[in-house]
Amino acid sequence: MMTRKKRRAVLIVIIVLILIILAAAFVLLYLNTDMFKSNQTLFVKYLGKNSDNIKALETIINSTDYDEQLKISPYNDTIEAKVNYTQNIGTTQENTEHPINELKVTVEGQTDNNSGYDYRDVKLLKNDEQVAQLEYLHSSNNYGIKFSDLFTQYVVSENTNLKELFRKIGYTDEQLENIPDTINLDEDILNELKFSDEELASLGEKYFGIITQNVTDTNFSKQNNQIVTINNQNYTANAYVLTLTKEQLNNIYVSLLQNLEQDETILAKIDILQNKISELSLGNVNLNLREDLINKIDRTIQRINQSNIGSDETKIIVYESEGQTIRTRIETPDYQTNIDCLQSQFAEVLVANGENEVYKFTLNNSSNNLSVVFQNNNDESIITLERTEELNNQTRNQNYNLIYQLDDKEVNVNISRTTQIIQSIDNVQSFNNENAVMLNTLEDAQAQEIINTVRTGLDTELEAIRQQIVYEDIEQMLKDIGLIRDSTVLGSSGITETEKNRFNSTFELLQGENLSTETVTNSIQTIKNNIGDMEIVSNDELRLSIVRSQANEEVVNTLTTYLENNRNNQYNISVEYDEDGLVNQLVLTIVEK
Repeated sequence: MMTRKKRRAVLIVIIVLILIILAAAFVLLYLNTDMFKSNQTLFVKYLGKNSDNIKALETIINSTDYDEQLKISPYNDTIEAKVNYTQNIGTTQENTEHPINELKVTVEGQTDNNSGYDYRDVKLLKNDEQVAQLEYLHSSNNYGIKFSDLFTQYVVSENTNLKELFRKIGYTDEQLENIPDTINLDEDILNELKFSDEELASLGEKYFGIITQNVTDTNFSKQNNQIVTINNQNYTANAYVLTLTKEQLNNIYVSLLQNLEQDETILAKIDILQNKISELSLGNVNLNLREDLINKIDRTIQRINQSNIGSDETKIIVYESEGQTIRTRIETPDYQTNIDCLQSQFAEVLVANGENEVYKFTLNNSSNNLSVVFQNNNDESIITLERTEELNNQTRNQNYNLIYQLDDKEVNVNISRTTQIIQSIDNVQSFNNENAVMLNTLEDAQAQEIINTVRTGLDTELEAIRQQIVYEDIEQMLKDIGLIRDSTVLGSSGITETEKNRFNSTFELLQGENLSTETVTNSIQTIKNNIGDMEIVSNDELRLSIVRSQANEEVVNTLTTYLENNRNNQYNISVEYDEDGLVNQLVLTIVEK
């Protein structure tokens, strides 16, 4: 018989074993399930799972095995593009008689990336009759074009010492500053701009950490068994809710932005893009993207700090079903946004104002059919992109339809493409003394003569095309459907709608109340190149006239000196507009103490 001491020892051992088993079970349940985890932990977990959804959607646009094979195999390529414009669609007066419907562009080509060979024959057709033709040939490091209707020879340039070539044909020293010696079309630029898995993990940990540092457990809650309808299907989900006051939300915004403007992981990507722009001499070569981003962040932080008062609440709700994030919802006093995602099959972003849908973006991907629809209920326009694809052995047929609908009008851009992988290219085109003029080897006078001849011939060709195609009809069509509204000059201001909005936003961001002298001084420095004059209206009101790109250094210096001498003042800043809606006055009002 077991003594009392032995029975006690056995009992202790059993209890210890049970505790060990329970502890192991607890660890397993904690690591592999959502049991015992706080609402805050689960909110962060499922909010972070949106990155998995993004990766799933990336597979739709990633290169396929066929695309990878095109990089190493020769292939034939045939493309046909056509536009159809329909008026009064869906009525008894439906009309498809428009000059643009008579046009078609065809491209036939052969490519072998391994040998650096690419040939393209581009034709513009009207009612299937040729209007113009352009041939392009890339062979090794030489690039040539031929306007086949005009000349029998290619005009060819070697992709080296391009500055000297452009100097030879008459470019000035100032123009040559923006010409690179070589043009390197780096196909890996997108890969360079992508974040690695390690970078994404580090960024996620960093910025989620910023959010959690600015909230407490009381900001989080959970709602069980919520019914969520996505793509006409109901899902039962758990909802994890983060509720923030305006002050808390703004504190998070500011903290995120302050970290962003010092985040070398992100800024390094901006630098890569800057370098590529500089190499290709694209856009404003004097623009520093890094500095521009940091300046915009500083202005945004300033604007947030000026309006960090209020009792409004914002809710961020993450819906989880079977371990997957299927919806992320943002509710503010002004709008509500749903971001739905079912892996790579379906995604939808819906922005609403109360019961009114404002924008809706929907993506459906099934088998080889892709549909993307964007609805803008502000102007009631709908943009649809449809893609179908068939792969048969070494041949791929693709068809794209881009449809723009506004009121009773519809523009349909159809592009069909057939690609066939082949063993080798027959009848390889090449440059020789008979069919090509090599600009790099010509004397200055000869090169300039060739270029002038090409320009004259091209002007003749364009005039012939104008006789066949009435540009005004096409321009009117684009105006009718609203696609070139921004290119219409606005009244006496002489600028476009887009330019106006960009210009106005610079000054609108400066508005605020009870601003310190330092804040106002910094604001003046950001707009000093647009200050025309200053008017002292009274002892407590100053008015600055705003004129685009007209700097008045004397006024800026006078105002800066005044602000320095009155550092204890506080100011309200507001803007006024001219008859075209362009900011023309910045009003500084001294706040009474």
